[in-house]
Amino acid sequence: MIRYGSGTKPIIAFVDDAHTFGGAQIAMGSAIHAILRHSSLSVVCVCTAKTWDGIRSLTGEGARLRFVECAPALPLNIFAFPLRLRAFHKLLAPLLRQEIGEWWLNLSGIEFCLAPLMILRRHNIRPPAWLHNCETLLFYSAKRSFLRRLTSRIRDAAAERFVFPLYPRILTPSHASENALKRRLRPGLRPSTGFLYPIAGVRPEEAAPRKTDADGALQLWMIGRVEYSQKNNQASVEILKRLSKQNRSAFLHVVGDGPDLRHLKATVGESGLSDCVSFHGWQRNPWALIPEGAIVLLPSHSEGMPLVATEAMLRGVRIVTSPLAVFYEGVPHEMVAPAFSAEAFTEKIVEVSNMDDARIRVLYTEALKKFTESAFVEKLESMLQAVRETGIA
Repeated sequence: MIRYGSGTKPIIAFVDDAHTFGGAQIAMGSAIHAILRHSSLSVVCVCTAKTWDGIRSLTGEGARLRFVECAPALPLNIFAFPLRLRAFHKLLAPLLRQEIGEWWLNLSGIEFCLAPLMILRRHNIRPPAWLHNCETLLFYSAKRSFLRRLTSRIRDAAAERFVFPLYPRILTPSHASENALKRRLRPGLRPSTGFLYPIAGVRPEEAAPRKTDADGALQLWMIGRVEYSQKNNQASVEILKRLSKQNRSAFLHVVGDGPDLRHLKATVGESGLSDCVSFHGWQRNPWALIPEGAIVLLPSHSEGMPLVATEAMLRGVRIVTSPLAVFYEGVPHEMVAPAFSAEAFTEKIVEVSNMDDARIRVLYTEALKKFTESAFVEKLESMLQAVRETGIA
């Protein structure tokens, strides 16, 4: 239970100005829900209307939760954020008079929340950041135009030289992503680092996959953003081809949207696999579509701590992942493919499809212990105590 001594207001403020609703915002919503359940803290959430609509389904509404609407971050925000300073000054001024006990910035990427950060620093408040994506922008632009790559290099350099040092501490969603962040930080300009696992939470109506009549075919599902550089979605087509060569009946279902969705659809059409692939678009609750025995495929090149993996485990849905350090940290090793090749993914898919349900339940129960609400609140409490005692999160 988080408790505050006399003279400190029992209020924590989360700030998130992301222009999209994704994993980082779901993590924030689950965190707020846990804080309201397991502590006496009140919460102020400064975010966009779109984010608020999304997290309300996770947090519910109550007297201890207050929403303050902010404008979303601007494109090229690392250079454009001064245009938001005046608006955030007016927005945060009333909250600063309330003597909020803690401020936390929830960052989808390092370019977000720069305007509120500068306003808080002006008032001698240096909040920690919970950074969910530690990758460079160049990572996402590696196969884009020369101008796009050049712009990404400049933005990355500006972030590493000027933005990271503005924080006393930066938390990531896993130990593996913390190590990735450390590799970006410059000597002499480094904030302290740590990690805070997101919560694997689920609403009661989503607690189990839908039951359907099995026809013997492998049902593969990819859920989330369709972006080749990070999510490696195109690997699914090669996996389907390999399964077909093995005379295994398999279907792929793609749930989500993203910059490479059109190319993925074209690739599927050119491969002659159109009858084996379905595109479902964005779904508020994709788990209602997934039948019992299906496998969620996560062939990602990079992840912080993917909520899709933890949500799948919580629902007892089988998963197969790429061999990233974050997957070895967060999911049973039995679900991790030994390599990025189509052959390795295919062999692991067949292996997991044949795995006994009871064995999967045992593996998931152990893996999910680090993602519980109680584990989250316990670590958050220790961090808040450190802030109160030393001023450093």
